[in-house]
Amino acid sequence: MTSNDPDRLVLQKLLTADLGKAIVEDGYDHVGGIVVSAADAVTLDTPDRLLAAYGFEASGQEYVDVVRFAAPPLARLERPSAEERSWPTYPTGFLRADAVVPVWELARTRYSYGAEYWRIRSDGEQKCLSAYQGAARGWRGAQGWRPWSPLVGPRARWRGAELVADVVGDGVLVSAAADAGPEGWEQVRPGVWTAALPLQECEIFEVVLTATWRDVPVRVLRSDGTTSHLLVLSDDEEQALSVGANLVEPGVYEATAPTDELVDVQGVTNELDAAG
Repeated sequence: MTSNDPDRLVLQKLLTADLGKAIVEDGYDHVGGIVVSAADAVTLDTPDRLLAAYGFEASGQEYVDVVRFAAPPLARLERPSAEERSWPTYPTGFLRADAVVPVWELARTRYSYGAEYWRIRSDGEQKCLSAYQGAARGWRGAQGWRPWSPLVGPRARWRGAELVADVVGDGVLVSAAADAGPEGWEQVRPGVWTAALPLQECEIFEVVLTATWRDVPVRVLRSDGTTSHLLVLSDDEEQALSVGANLVEPGVYEATAPTDELVDVQGVTNELDAAG
């Protein structure tokens, strides 16, 4: 994909089979973990080249899937862990490729509007299979749709309301869940409404809620007040497995916990400055 903003970095996320399935079947719209610049990785144009660069076994796989997306507003990119693990790590900060491909770890967020799901085949053919159309519409052609979480990805303050937000150029696509939508809003599915607003009318922010659960640092991804879905803020296998967390992709563990077991709960609000 290309970004409307020439200065906005376009990232590429290599999908595991489970992540690809979650997008296609459930409309999964979270992204985080290891990412690279799509432009830097352009020569990694077959499954074998791409997998080998990431340190995975390249054994004549027919295809691999990636998502290419403009860096979301408020995206936080950090140098990946250099600790030795049972999966490939990137202590040099680069992929294992002839090309120079820096690696970052992206803090969990939602895909940006216009993200594209690509399939790269062994003969070099690349085909776009879907595109992300924002929190309300989700992935084009996906079998399912997953309601958004207010604890992951950008939100907007507008006329006293706090709404889920997808920044699109100099505008914002805001979405709300309600039986009846505000006047002039479009209903895109039962109980889900959306509207396009000028960016200058909105304050863009995100809320990051962290806690400790059984001595393990976590981020709360979703909560209904009784149960919380958590991202383990450590790639230490022993620590993650001690709380029964599941490995959702190399280096990324998630778990579900009773909300009342969380301690040291802290919330941080990150704001997008006026310059974007």
